[in-house]
Amino acid sequence: MAEYKMIYEKQGSVITSELNDHARRIDVATGAVSSLKEKKTTLGAVKASADATAQLAKIESEIDRHTKVIAVEEKVIAAVKAKKTTNEADYVKHVTSCQKIKAKANVTTAAVNDAATTLKNQREYQVQITNLKETLIKSHEQSLTKRSEAEKIFSNYTNMVTKYDEQLTITQEQILESKTKISAA
Repeated sequence: MAEYKMIYEKQGSVITSELNDHARRIDVATGAVSSLKEKKTTLGAVKASADATAQLAKIESEIDRHTKVIAVEEKVIAAVKAKKTTNEADYVKHVTSCQKIKAKANVTTAAVNDAATTLKNQREYQVQITNLKETLIKSHEQSLTKRSEAEKIFSNYTNMVTKYDEQLTITQEQILESKTKISAA
């Protein structure tokens, strides 16, 4: 942008100096035409002679040449002014375009930053989910281990209860036998 502005300013200064040069040439040609017209008027008042007629023709051709120079310079000035207007329009268009592109770039940068943040968050969530999954699996394995231990203990207690029931039954039978023996005696 700075480079384009520098080029625009350089073109502006060149165009301004050209306009000044051409305006100076027009001023010089206009001054020359004025002085030649005065000479022509002065010579026209003098008695007509071959030398005066030659000088008048020379003055007339000089006036004609300067008039053509003025016309050409005015055309050049018009073209340079048109170029200056075109340059200004191009510069304004470029600045506007750059501002729009910069605004889009800012929006795009924000979008990219948002996407990067979202991706980072998703990765963190994935890590958390993986950690939770691993914890859940470990917990489940521990629960299964404790369950199998509890089943063994339950089996042991069941066996013990069965033995105690058998012992109770045997003891009750012995008590009955003893009662029967006592009542028989």
